[in-house]
Amino acid sequence: MTSIVGFVPNLREGETLPAWMNLDWSSKVQHDIYRDWGTYYSNRRRENFALYYLTQALLLDNEDWDTLYRRSVAKSKAAQINDSLLDALRAEEMAESDVGPNCPINLQICDCQLMLNKFEMSKLKLHTNLSHFRGTKAKNFDKRLIVVDDIIREVTGKALSLYYLKNRKLVQHVSALIKESEIIDDRPMWKILRDQEKCDILSIPEEEEIFLSPLEIARRSRGFNVIHQTYLNESWFDVLFMKNLRKNPNLLLNQCKNSREFLEKMCNQQYNIIRRFIKMIYSRSPLYHVNFLKFTNKKLMEKSKDAYFFRIQYQTHRHMIHDLGKVRKLRMEKKVKELAAFVEKIMGDYYVTKTNRVMCWKFQFYNEVYNSLAIALAEQYEAPKDLIKSDDALFQILMLPNEKIKEVQPFVFGDRSTYQGGDVIDHAAVNARKLITRLEKRIRFSTYSIEKCYLYHQISSTHLSQLHYDECCFTARKAIKESHDCQSALWRFLCLLLIIKANALQHKIEKTREAADEAIPVAEKLKSPKLLEFIEVCYNQADEEFRRKGVSLAMARASRMSMASTELS
Repeated sequence: MTSIVGFVPNLREGETLPAWMNLDWSSKVQHDIYRDWGTYYSNRRRENFALYYLTQALLLDNEDWDTLYRRSVAKSKAAQINDSLLDALRAEEMAESDVGPNCPINLQICDCQLMLNKFEMSKLKLHTNLSHFRGTKAKNFDKRLIVVDDIIREVTGKALSLYYLKNRKLVQHVSALIKESEIIDDRPMWKILRDQEKCDILSIPEEEEIFLSPLEIARRSRGFNVIHQTYLNESWFDVLFMKNLRKNPNLLLNQCKNSREFLEKMCNQQYNIIRRFIKMIYSRSPLYHVNFLKFTNKKLMEKSKDAYFFRIQYQTHRHMIHDLGKVRKLRMEKKVKELAAFVEKIMGDYYVTKTNRVMCWKFQFYNEVYNSLAIALAEQYEAPKDLIKSDDALFQILMLPNEKIKEVQPFVFGDRSTYQGGDVIDHAAVNARKLITRLEKRIRFSTYSIEKCYLYHQISSTHLSQLHYDECCFTARKAIKESHDCQSALWRFLCLLLIIKANALQHKIEKTREAADEAIPVAEKLKSPKLLEFIEVCYNQADEEFRRKGVSLAMARASRMSMASTELS
């Protein structure tokens, strides 16, 4: 049977509707036709068409409780349980006033309450219906009552008692949050904000952004996987695929204007149905009950947990040894860029999710990795043996790119290379912004000062690569402050070098000389003749340029004065 949903006849100018399309049916006949079509599509599991036709039937006769019940059944098949329950309750009221208690409608209400995990309400409704119906009609209610009683018995059994004893503080915290959310405060907003010691003059209150630590993100991801692996076995991959598909740029193409919105809506809708189904399974058989059935012996459960913990701890220790070896190898080969990328990858993705209990000697490992990177960064700086005195000598010492005056590009009318579109994306700037955001999030939850030194140094270096000199100097000063806390003269020296580079690129010779003068005592503290010689050469070159600039300014001032005197004479 072909659907006519949204069918619009294509008529030419002056053409009338065919006779078979212009039948003068009464509203009752149309209502019955729509209801029959909706029932047909509901039995064929085509819920969208079924809901459309049943809704059209209700528009013609809003007091038909039978159609309302059928729409409730169609919505429950389409996983719209809340709307299905509302339709069933409304149909129950109409049927009660018309013909009395109706068994299918009351059964639908009990099923909806059970699917919404309202076990107490479903049990109450089932007992009420058992007092109204007898014989064959009561058998369906008896079967559902057995299921509900078993669910309540399992959920509130011994497993729940053991779970409460083990997670007492967590349960109390969650209970306090639930009670706080249920409190309704009818006072004006400014009074509420005043009592909370917040700004009470904003018409639209600011929404505080919730930041999750990398460890908490890893815990939630692990919890997501564990729940779906427990209840769906191998099919949990499909749920993970559906979750990632909602934000997949290969599916949701911006160029596809018509299909993108439809695909995004469909993916979210189907994923929400799956999540609702998982919550339904979890409510009927919680994870603590599954673990209780799996490990009836408490000692066996603790033994299994310890075995899993030691396995993860041993694997983490092996990764630490392997990564330290690779860090040392890259440092010996003087591959600084590869070393920096490798350190950011392992420290930002893997070890940031490990606790002190799983990752033994965590602080010592962090010191070893970040100090190895700092030594590799410092080893690339050395005083040139044959320095040619020129205007860009300081740039050569600091390994900065020479300034190149861009040649004037001739504009050719009609040539595509002449014009640049407004939608051109600077991918380098986008990647730099993403990296800075990632590092700033890590700083928020970092506990070691040496790690903060590294993070601030990387942010400052990224700002320098994007020619953001003020941000570079500001962030480098933060890193210097953290270096005093961890007593790391090496990271302090590297951050001062970033400040020297930023000032040199801006041709701020005096500030460059001051920063180099500040770095000399740090180099002496490092007891490295190579770095001390390098920073002294930087200071001498900056001092020489400063004097040369002073002489040129004095000569220019004198020439202007002589020209002014000649004009007056």
